[in-house]
Amino acid sequence: MGALKPKASALAGYVIGVYGSGGAPWHHLALAAAHGAEVRPVRAYDVAAGRLEGVDALIVPGGGATAMAGLLAPLGADGTAAIRAWVRRGGTYVASCAGSVLPLALAGAADAALPFARALRMLDVPLANPGDATLGGLSSPGVGRIRVRVDREHPYARGLPEQVELIHYNGPLFDLRAAPPGVRAFAWPTAPTDAFTAAEAFLPEGAESRTPTTIERCIAAGAATGIEAAFGDGRVVLFGSHPEFGLGPLLLGWGAGADLLVAALAHRPPRSERGREPGFGWSVSQEHAGRSAPELAAGAVDDLHRMSARFAALAQKPPDAWLDDTHAARFHGRDARSAWHDDTRAAAHVATAAALDLATLAPDATSVDTPWLDDAARADQDFGAMGLTQLVGRIDAMLSAAEGAAERPPRRPVHAYDLFDEHPYHLAVASYLSAAGLSAAALLVVATIAARRGVIGPHAAASLWAETAS
Repeated sequence: MGALKPKASALAGYVIGVYGSGGAPWHHLALAAAHGAEVRPVRAYDVAAGRLEGVDALIVPGGGATAMAGLLAPLGADGTAAIRAWVRRGGTYVASCAGSVLPLALAGAADAALPFARALRMLDVPLANPGDATLGGLSSPGVGRIRVRVDREHPYARGLPEQVELIHYNGPLFDLRAAPPGVRAFAWPTAPTDAFTAAEAFLPEGAESRTPTTIERCIAAGAATGIEAAFGDGRVVLFGSHPEFGLGPLLLGWGAGADLLVAALAHRPPRSERGREPGFGWSVSQEHAGRSAPELAAGAVDDLHRMSARFAALAQKPPDAWLDDTHAARFHGRDARSAWHDDTRAAAHVATAAALDLATLAPDATSVDTPWLDDAARADQDFGAMGLTQLVGRIDAMLSAAEGAAERPPRRPVHAYDLFDEHPYHLAVASYLSAAGLSAAALLVVATIAARRGVIGPHAAASLWAETAS
């Protein structure tokens, strides 16, 4: 195992919680751990139990299958009010994509779709891209890489070039024209790249339906994708895009977005040690309590190698009828056939990388690693945090579902995310919530385990930073 990257100490001394009752927490957890933070999932139960008092910042990530609604449902009005009160007392709320919608001044379809968000409202900033109920009141700008101008005088962006690239994934952009004076923007979208698909072009029938597109209208209006403001004694930092996502295969390969996010987390000094409980610091639900940590890790190694073989086999059997333009959406500037070709192979590589790094860690695994290896998803979770054993089990189930679906006659989706649990493309490769996307999550969990020991595996290092990812 090699030493951590040079910036590994940027978050030393911080305890970073990442909301785990829904969405995609894995990139955030690994990124913070790789920069020296103590990290922990924070589920709705932990919020109710008062465990926010033990963290310096709470990150609320992008959403799961039901986006903002899936993040909010486990919390309810009491949980969202508890988060708001914690921020007012001095906590830091950081969010990306769906997590950044929740504290805004929502109206119309978004307010109707997300009633629990009313108790979390902290910034009087409206959406620049409101929409109908299909995406919970958002009008998607699209999916893929966008060019972003950053304020180099802002502390989060110092040392960065004026133009960076971030992944935008259907998420919010912020209308600052009526925002109160205390809200400060630090990042603005300037243009899509060739690796971006506007929402209007997800499916062929929408490709010429609206000009200008949502992303073009938001850019013309000066909408922001990064804002921050004080709330009481605390701080709110919202990214409409995904700074935690990398720019390489399977959204690995951290770049400038990661620097923005780490700087935002490190901007305020760590809070006092008061209220930080010993032990794991979060609720854990083991399914394999009779197995030791080395046994759990060794089992996950075997399963990851098996997943790699399944992805490699799937790469040779594309479900062609399901993948034509009328049956599968374009994302990231690619058609579905290209995505299938690229991402099944990338997932096979990443699953093997995770297995190889974990095999090195497994003999020395201890009870401290157990929650990262064995922690069942709760019944109310829409994706969200889970142990590596459960995560690999989810990959396995999704690949089986994709293989079964591929044998059936193709169905034409009504919209880009229709048939989300039934379409082989969505199940296997289409998003960060697909089996391929979860293979990246598995590597990130292994990297988190390693980073908590002060090391990073060589196979993870080759994928997790932009200068080494390919």
